[in-house]
Amino acid sequence: MNTRTFLFAFVLLTAPCAGQILPARDRTGSTAAPPTTAVAREGCVTTQCPPGLKSKAFVHGPVRVNGCDGCHLLDNAETHLFKPAAPRGEMCALCHDPQTPDSPVLHDPYAQGDCLSCHDPHGSSAPQMLRGERYADACASCHQDVTGAHDQVHGPASAGACGACHQPHAAKYPRLLIAQGRDLCLKCHLRTAMEIQDKPLVHDPVNGDCGICHAPHATDHPAILISDPVKLCTDCHQHIASTVTTATTQHAAVTTQRACLNCHEAHASTHAALLKQESKQLCFECHDKPIKLDDGTTIANMKKLIEGKPSLHGAITQRGCVECHEIHGGGHRKLLTNEYPSDLYYPFNENAYALCFSCHDRQMVLLSRTSTATGFRNGDTNLHYVHVNRDKKGRSCALCHDAHAASRDNHIRDEVPYGKKGWKLPIKFTSIENGGSCAAGCHAAFEYNRVTPVAYPEHKPGVWNGEEFVPGVWANPPDGEKSTPPANPGK
Repeated sequence: MNTRTFLFAFVLLTAPCAGQILPARDRTGSTAAPPTTAVAREGCVTTQCPPGLKSKAFVHGPVRVNGCDGCHLLDNAETHLFKPAAPRGEMCALCHDPQTPDSPVLHDPYAQGDCLSCHDPHGSSAPQMLRGERYADACASCHQDVTGAHDQVHGPASAGACGACHQPHAAKYPRLLIAQGRDLCLKCHLRTAMEIQDKPLVHDPVNGDCGICHAPHATDHPAILISDPVKLCTDCHQHIASTVTTATTQHAAVTTQRACLNCHEAHASTHAALLKQESKQLCFECHDKPIKLDDGTTIANMKKLIEGKPSLHGAITQRGCVECHEIHGGGHRKLLTNEYPSDLYYPFNENAYALCFSCHDRQMVLLSRTSTATGFRNGDTNLHYVHVNRDKKGRSCALCHDAHAASRDNHIRDEVPYGKKGWKLPIKFTSIENGGSCAAGCHAAFEYNRVTPVAYPEHKPGVWNGEEFVPGVWANPPDGEKSTPPANPGK
């Protein structure tokens, strides 16, 4: 006997009320007068008695063939009274085998033989002759509403398809689930199953129970998450939560829109840290256009600045943006991982260049003379030292080098924003054998040569050399000078 036949017989064979004998009118609502003599089997069910019984979408087999005597025995023809053919707990078992030896978890009504709590013994609008219009109606007679007024409802719960996840009578697993842990969810969520199977990095909770992150029925959060996405992630990743909440410079990618899911996959990925793609390309999803910050400054279109340039900063060619920038938030401007001069001119201090010195040898700017620490030298005169290691108007790295990419070797700039209005000051650097030449702005060209040093003119005492000059501001001019800079400062 198949399961459906089992269920049909099971629900029919239970008397309307075990141990009691009631008039048919009380059970059916028929307005026809009950007969006072025995009724032939083929006339047991009529259009009036019981009314509409055979019009249901699902009719119990014995009812369909007028086999009422399979469950009901005539007790008194004159009063049209019947009694059950067997005790209520045994009636359905006459046709339906209730044995479930491998299912230790039993549904309470099933365990107690109370089949009529869920099934109508004659017919129903729902499959398996469940009471109500859909599966969930039968469940709701005992179980409270699991969807409530939540914004996000799981598909099966929304459709009232409780049987998609739960067994009705008996199961191997708690809560009568048809499978355990993620195996249950992946029966329907095939795309996620393929993701997990095909990708090498899997989020730890996914290896266990999806319920760690998702509610089974309904919530007010997207993807029926059990809590707000940021809180959900930071409940486990507390070190990230600390970074984000204490950061003086916050990354908008972490605090807006989908938060963590802007950059990370929730289930599995082919990239480290469950990133959606390789880190540099991921950054370009936002940094492919100018971004204006709250302080009025603008972050350039980094994708345009970097892509197609032949000279990339080594950090970018290795781990990408994360080599120099914090991802979740930090204590330095522009989310840098360490200190870096904020202006083009900066009094030299080792700590101010901590970011650069995390990769570059600091001897490059500490030694006044060297033949090995740098290629930017005139003979053994270290020109990095000359430019950078100054108490007044020390040139920062950014004055000559682009921190990301450039068209020239050693990512030397073609031009640099200069002064309050950001005039594009040309660098005019030219590489020559064993050295180079630079004619920044309107200045005359200066060369350097590592093999044959260039003789530079000596600075004459009392002649202004631009030491105090700050772009856009003329402050503290030397004695005897006018309050405006010379037409050709530094010559």
